[in-house]
Formats: sequence, structure tokens, C-alpha cells
Amino acid sequence: MDELILKELLKKYRSGNCSKEEIVLLESWYLSESKLSGAEITQDTLIQARERIAASIAKNTGFPCQTQKPIIKLWPRIAAVASILLFLSIGGYFLLPKPIKNQVATIKPGTFKNDAVAGNNAVLTLGNGKTVILTALNPGNIAKIAGKNVRKSTVGDLIYLRDNAPSNSAIVYNTLTVPRGGGKHELRLSDGTLAILDAESSIRFPVNFSSSKRQVFITGQVYFEVTHNAHQPFSVRVGDETIEDIGTRFNINAFDLHPRTTLIEGSIKVDDFVLTPGQQSFERDNGEISILNHADTEEVLAWKNDMFEFNEQTSLKTIMDQIGRWYDMDIVYVNTGKTYVLGGDMPRYSKLSDVLKILAYSGIKFSVDGKKLIVYQ
Repeated sequence: MDELILKELLKKYRSGNCSKEEIVLLESWYLSESKLSGAEITQDTLIQARERIAASIAKNTGFPCQTQKPIIKLWPRIAAVASILLFLSIGGYFLLPKPIKNQVATIKPGTFKNDAVAGNNAVLTLGNGKTVILTALNPGNIAKIAGKNVRKSTVGDLIYLRDNAPSNSAIVYNTLTVPRGGGKHELRLSDGTLAILDAESSIRFPVNFSSSKRQVFITGQVYFEVTHNAHQPFSVRVGDETIEDIGTRFNINAFDLHPRTTLIEGSIKVDDFVLTPGQQSFERDNGEISILNHADTEEVLAWKNDMFEFNEQTSLKTIMDQIGRWYDMDIVYVNTGKTYVLGGDMPRYSKLSDVLKILAYSGIKFSVDGKKLIVYQ
């Protein structure tokens, strides 16, 4: 938000002269900039927003002036159109405009110079550094690593044949990497644990687990169904955070470097917190872990179920980040100052143009030029 506009709004807020629309703008901006948009939005968080805005006015210091990231509220699904469910409508207030940087060459909104579809690409890096392009291989045995056969299934899954007993030999690590636009890929570890990787994600794992513990390392987003073994604990390392399995199914999303771990079934431990089904842990900017008690597990697992799904708290940036990763597109925003109300779900294996045409019903315009997806807000 422009600094002069922000200071003027803060003065009006202090004197009680803000309109309802201006109050919504200030509180939405605060929630976005303070990262409270990642938490459950309640009356308490709005009160907290008002208190901190007032405190900032009292100190006469204002807020950090960064590029505005409007919160875009999404309504629940209420309409069915064939297999695609989506409801979109233009929002009820207008954000003040700001200058547009000359980021892209002039291109008419609604221009689709090319299209894109979901990809199918994954790379296995062996312990010796050799890489194997999985999608170029036929189903069947593809390698023998540390005495273990590795197979590719008929649907493209990577399977490390299950151990009958843990190994005491030296640990050999492999890494499965799915690039941007690489699709969704499944990995069956040697202990029987299932890991499903989203686009722009990776997992580093032992070919044979040690006799005392099982630990893997991930980036991006990975869903786990862990084969429980009380005598051989399973844990996931993501950044500085460790998620310990107590026999469970869970999803980890760490695309923004602040991991969100959602428990679907069973029990897990995140730092000192033990989660129960439906809870989600998330890391704040200061590194502290907070717990959301009622996560939208349907939205959390939508990617695994081959869907884009957006609820009333999903921001436009989150939506476009998902689309960018899935189709390997660079997102460029041309901000005219409007905000929108969006909502719904659609299959992730749709063509990019079909997804954008549906989103365009809200009034947002898009253009596609090579690897650039231009968003005209």
C-alpha cells in the first residue's frame, strides 16, 4: 500500500472517520502483512488487528510499506457445471490503485499465445550421483541399489521392495525430485511407507533404513501414509522442523518455507506439540509453532486427489502459486487495484486455458505468453 495513502487512512482510523470499506481495507492489509492470514480468522484476530493498528498510530511510526497483497475471500461451492464446480463473483469493495511497474511487454488481456497441460516428469538421484529420468523408463525393474531392487509400476509409481528386516549396513540415500510442472508422483519406501510428491517437491530417503530409526528429508509438499513401527520411529525433516510419526497419515506443505503439517489420521508430534486428526501445525515468521484446531482437510488434500480447491480464506496469490507450480508458469501481476470474490474447485488435469477461463468469470483477466502467465487484477 502507498505510504501516503496508508498514513492518511491511519489518521482517519484514529479519529473514527473511516468508512466501513476503509476499515476492511486496513484490517485485511494488517492480517496479510502480519501473516495472520495463515491462521483461523476470528473476531479475536480482528480485534487484535485493531489494537495493533491503534498502537502503531500512537507510536506515530506507521506500518512497513510493502507491496499490497489483498486478501481475497472465497465463497463455498454452490454450483455444478458438468464435472467442474465453481462459483465466482466480483467483490464488494475497491482497493486504491497504485502505479504499475513496466514488468511485461504490452499484451492484450485475454490473449493466449500458447496453452499448457499438467506434466509428467521426475528424476531419481542415486547415492553415487547418477540420475535416472523416471518418465523415460518402461515399467519393471529399473535398478538394483544397495542390494535392493527398485521397480517402476505400470502407473509410474516408484517402489523400493520392502525389507523383511532393518539393515545394519551403511546408509545409502536416494533423492526423488519432481520439478515445476512435473505432475504428481508416488514413492513406496523400503519399509512400506507411501510418499506422494506434488510438483516442485523432493524427498531424500535411505534405500535401507537403519535398525534404530527411519528419517527422510523433504522440500515442497508431500503426503505420507506411514507404516508404523514402534521399535523403528519414522520422522520427516523439513527445514528446521521435525515431524515424528506415531502411526498416521499426514500432509506437509512447506512451499513458503513455513511448514504446515496437517494430520489426517493417527497421531504425530511436531516439536513439542502432539496433533490429533484435523489439527494443523504451522510455523510463524518468528519460528514459533501454532496449532489450528479445525483445518480444512478436504482443501489440504485436494492436490493429492488431483483437484484445485479454494475456500473462503484462500488468497489470489496462493491460487496463482498453485497454478504456476503445476503448469510451470511464471506469474506476473498487473495490479489495477480491484479485489475479487472467488471460490470452488476444478480438476488439476484440465488445460491451463480452461482453468483460466473459469477463473475469468470473476472479472479477473489473464494472458499467456510463453512461460509468462499475466494476471490483470
